[in-house]
Amino acid sequence: KTTTNKKKKKRSGKILNAILSLLMFLGIVIMIAIMAFSGYIVMSAPEFDTDLLYSNEASIFYDKNGNEFARVGTEQRELVYYDDLPQVLVDAIVATEDARFFQHNGFDIVRFAKATLGQVTGQEGAGGASTLTMQVAKNAFSRDEETGKIESSGIKGIIRKFTDIYMAVFKLESNYTKEEIIEFYFNSQWLGYDGNLNYSGIYG
Repeated sequence: KTTTNKKKKKRSGKILNAILSLLMFLGIVIMIAIMAFSGYIVMSAPEFDTDLLYSNEASIFYDKNGNEFARVGTEQRELVYYDDLPQVLVDAIVATEDARFFQHNGFDIVRFAKATLGQVTGQEGAGGASTLTMQVAKNAFSRDEETGKIESSGIKGIIRKFTDIYMAVFKLESNYTKEEIIEFYFNSQWLGYDGNLNYSGIYG
């Protein structure tokens, strides 16, 4: 019996060592994959062209009496500054879009994990994981130069999402204040129709 017990313990020890070795190997592979993916995101990220953060306004033409008679531009936009924004409007956008905006560094890992889990499990109303800063990064840097579209599905969509995170944390939040980022957000987002039901929409 003693010999049999020793053999069982030895066999159990080998199995445990094999499992631990496999887990360690998988852990190393996952770490290498994460490092490689992160390196790819950094290397392939678009150039941080600050001019893209300052959206162009529509050109406004006035007659000799100072009355506006035409606007020319691909987007109907009037730039605003943070100090011009009503606090209730800022509070409403933050509460709706990114409740922890003033606490995180551009990436809200809690919200990201919650949204990802909700989407994977098929929960309705799981919501997105983008912070206000990530939305600014997406609008400014993620559009295809030829088509003007933003990739949102498949592996390209995943790469774009993580590129937004990189640009938000290491470029935007590292160089601008929260107030400036909110200003960029208001001047780049599509915010609805104008008073004349112009279906080209209002940007900013």
